[in-house]
Amino acid sequence: MAEFARLNQLIELAKEPSSERRRTLLREITDIFVENPAGFTESERGHLADIMTHVASEMEARVRSELAYRLAEVVDTPREVLRQLASDDVEVARPILEKSRGLKEEDLIAIIQQKGGPHQELIAGRDDVTWAVSGALVEHGDDTVLERLVTNKGAQIDKETMKRVVKRAEGNDKLHKPLVDRDDLSPELMHDMFWFVSSTLRETILSKATNLDPDMVNRLLRESEERILLEMGSAPPEKSRAHLYIEKMAAKRELTEALLVKLCREKQWPELVCGLAYLANIDEKTAKRVFFDKTGEGLAIACKASRFDRSTFSTFILLRETDSQRSIEDTYKLLALYDEVPVDVAQRTMRFWRVRAQEKSEAA
Repeated sequence: MAEFARLNQLIELAKEPSSERRRTLLREITDIFVENPAGFTESERGHLADIMTHVASEMEARVRSELAYRLAEVVDTPREVLRQLASDDVEVARPILEKSRGLKEEDLIAIIQQKGGPHQELIAGRDDVTWAVSGALVEHGDDTVLERLVTNKGAQIDKETMKRVVKRAEGNDKLHKPLVDRDDLSPELMHDMFWFVSSTLRETILSKATNLDPDMVNRLLRESEERILLEMGSAPPEKSRAHLYIEKMAAKRELTEALLVKLCREKQWPELVCGLAYLANIDEKTAKRVFFDKTGEGLAIACKASRFDRSTFSTFILLRETDSQRSIEDTYKLLALYDEVPVDVAQRTMRFWRVRAQEKSEAA
């Protein structure tokens, strides 16, 4: 009853025009609430919220910021008060966006949609980021927001949202390491990233591939392959002259590593790419990407997966036009990679590339 009487006095005080009196009012009413946040009826809470939001809106940022810090971790703070403070200038909103559990998922999404990068970045750093909130951040946030999101190990990111993040990461190297380090990055998306990350991160991807549960990977790949086969159209693609040549050599049982080396020495690149695609069991687009990848690491994986001789791989990297500026030291590093990658890991990596290429082809 004493609190209710005091509340009525404060409601009357809210009508005062004096800025100083109203500042005092805001502090007093905050004191009342912080002392016993659960000790009010719904009606009383409504009065408190009305006074706080009305008076706070007329105060300078320093006072609003003080209010936000005091209420950020108070259980049962009225949502309308939290929403107003969370939508305020970023320094006022900071403690609410970082700590308050009173904001619901829909409140956070509304702020993401309505406010700019600083507010979004604070939300991305929360330890309770849900799938829906992550989706809104990726849809509306810039690369700085995405970087904060993917470095937040507690943020929930679903598969479709992660696909969008990986796609954007291709043009932003700051996203590469935090993405590869995430435990919820799926194996297929991790292998997608192989093509645009640094050599160090490529080694991390291959290392993670070594530790994947083979049964889980095989099941995942088998399901993807079966789905793609069902979705494929019946019309065969038009064949190039290089493709027809490789088919003829395959029919004559003359499509071998030796032929690929010969084609490489003669710089017959279209035929070489088609032959590599045939022997490695990948599509021509992926084969071209593998062969002309400037780092040579993709080619090392493909050659090891196909059980090509080390000399075949070394011939490729020495004669490719993309390798004309490669140092001897870098060449030795590539040969070491070829030597060190286990065949099963290389083959699994190739399966991921194959499936992802087919998925992208079907989506096009």
